[in-house]
Amino acid sequence: MQEKIGNVTLDYEYYPGEDLYSDGPVEEELLEIAKNYQEKELNQLIYERNSWPVLYHFSHIRQNILEWLPITKEQKVLEIGSGCGPITGVLARKAKSVTCIDLSKMRSTINAYRNRECDNVKIMVGNFQDVESSLTEKYDYITLIGVFEYGESYIQSENPYVDFLKIISRHLKPDGKIILAIENRLGLKYWAGCTEDHFGTLFEGIQGYPKTKGVKTFSRKEFNGILEKAGNLKADWYYPYPDYKFPMTIHSDRHLPASGELHMRDYNFDRLRLDLFQESQVYNTLLSNDLYPQFANSFLLVIGKEQPQTAPVYVKFSNERDQKLSIYTEISEAADGQLTVKKVPSQKKAAAHVRNLGTICEELTGMYKEEEIEVNRCRIKGDCAQLEYLTGITLEDKLDHLLEEGRTEELEKLFFSYIQKVKNIHEKKPFEKTPEFVRVFGNVNLRSDLKCTEISNIDFVPANIILSENKVSVIDYEWTFTFPVPSQFLVYRMIFYYLELNDKRGILKERDFYEKAGILPEDIEVYVEMEHNFQQYILGEHTAMRNMYAQISPGRVEVEDYYREKKQESLEMLQIFWDNGKSFNEADSVRYLFRNGKIQTEFELPENTTMLRLDPGEMSKGLKIVKLTWEDESQVKFHTDGCEVSSGEFYFGGDDPQIIVDFVPENRKSIKIEMEILDRKTTEKKFWKVYAEQKRAMEQMSQELAQKKALVDQVEGSKAWKVYRAIKRV
Repeated sequence: MQEKIGNVTLDYEYYPGEDLYSDGPVEEELLEIAKNYQEKELNQLIYERNSWPVLYHFSHIRQNILEWLPITKEQKVLEIGSGCGPITGVLARKAKSVTCIDLSKMRSTINAYRNRECDNVKIMVGNFQDVESSLTEKYDYITLIGVFEYGESYIQSENPYVDFLKIISRHLKPDGKIILAIENRLGLKYWAGCTEDHFGTLFEGIQGYPKTKGVKTFSRKEFNGILEKAGNLKADWYYPYPDYKFPMTIHSDRHLPASGELHMRDYNFDRLRLDLFQESQVYNTLLSNDLYPQFANSFLLVIGKEQPQTAPVYVKFSNERDQKLSIYTEISEAADGQLTVKKVPSQKKAAAHVRNLGTICEELTGMYKEEEIEVNRCRIKGDCAQLEYLTGITLEDKLDHLLEEGRTEELEKLFFSYIQKVKNIHEKKPFEKTPEFVRVFGNVNLRSDLKCTEISNIDFVPANIILSENKVSVIDYEWTFTFPVPSQFLVYRMIFYYLELNDKRGILKERDFYEKAGILPEDIEVYVEMEHNFQQYILGEHTAMRNMYAQISPGRVEVEDYYREKKQESLEMLQIFWDNGKSFNEADSVRYLFRNGKIQTEFELPENTTMLRLDPGEMSKGLKIVKLTWEDESQVKFHTDGCEVSSGEFYFGGDDPQIIVDFVPENRKSIKIEMEILDRKTTEKKFWKVYAEQKRAMEQMSQELAQKKALVDQVEGSKAWKVYRAIKRV
């Protein structure tokens, strides 16, 4: 039995008659969207619906995982677990034909409606093992995107994951490849407080799935074992970031991330997460210790019977933009090991933007000559821009090395030498606003003494300047405008994008880079507005995922804040120690919580108690002892390491206030305690008042003592005193 939805064929020959898995009523909403909205309308719809399922199934970012693969119109693809079709569209656009397999009729229907204009898509509905037995073709690519972890459900055998790959391999052409995307069981995000993707529980995967079954992800070592058992399959390893679902960069073993590159925080759109530590800093530690591949959040494997030779080694997506500016950048490796950079339009509308890089390259080459700066050479090939891959160290890294070595004077001198180069290049004439400037940067209120040139590369920032032994080169000059922009704004961006985006550079703020560059606080306000308008120009009508985080995500629990809060609570406790011959120790103590800053209790004295110590919390700098009596209401004699600032009110200068009861009378059974934590500032003021009074009293006593001593000296020096001393000796 078959059905046609648009140009897409659905085959139900192996459909069991009912969907064996479903996400429930939300799938009706997904079907309604697939029927009634075109692909270009989905971004706005996602923004309006504020729904995780809608984002997950319809975001164009899902396609990034395969967008970069060199699939051609001569090749056939088998997509296993096609679901609602978030990946099917990009495969159909690139390949000759796409055969989909999915167990759910509802999801396959959503897929068909979403991709109904594609005439090269066929969807086979049913269990993989049943459908697979009928496949007669060999495929160039077989994709398993977020599917392999369900191998136990697909394959009924003792080794389902190994057998899954064995079965799939039978349907590959000799040089065919399996594309497998999956979470890393040991991904850093799980250590940092994200829940396990499939079960929503903390630490389930990194603990080895002790409480769950039916779905499994694997570490890199475990995966290598599976590949070997499945027929000694070979893999090219890639690492999508932040994960394979919404990848914005894809690294490989041949091009790992640079220090400081991995800094995204807001990607937990589906579930609440803990923030146990700063992932970016831990990533830097892992990278410096060659451990990143073991702890990447996700894996993307290109698997073949022979070692795959995949040309791209790195991909960065810049498609959270207006369609006319939407691109991705890839670095590819040729057979001889030579690396090249290519910028590719993600949308047809962006082709002109990419082709314009050739013209920009020529213009900047002439401009930068006077400062002996070269431009990364660009060659336009079709709609793509091919650029040379430059080696060396970025100015940003050079500055960071100087910072780490404490050579801040040298850092500042080097940084400002490049700021001066920008001024030399871009201060050729007085600046005047043009309509093009206003369109991109807004009609901002700028100073009248600014200067400019006719062409402005506003991305001349330390990260885009490569230093090699013999030359200085500018890379990534995408944001170059053929209209004047104030040179001072370029200088502002140089400082901002170095100084403000990494906490370790915060120490440099005291060196007043902005002021030294002639940028006043009122200038900064204007440049912040210009930057905002520029970023909005890049987005156009597109809403980036990061701007939906607050509406869709349940958010994060900042564990450091929670810890500080709980620590404060724990500090606001009264701990009572008793000494019955063993001296004071933690074992012989009990704690009582201050509630709303107050405590009232009666403590039963353990047998043979001779002394007591009351610790009213480390941070209780101000404390009022309302009551401290034995059970018969007689007063307890005590001393403290605090200062009594008024009746019953004490101020403790240290962080460990103590109240000592040196002697417990015989036969005492309990001690009654009533205390109140006082406002620290108020109590501190009282202390300084008492201190001042006592100081004045001491000074007065010292003065009186000095006067009396002077009088004594005067008397002892008199003749009468000398006669008296002589008489006394006789």
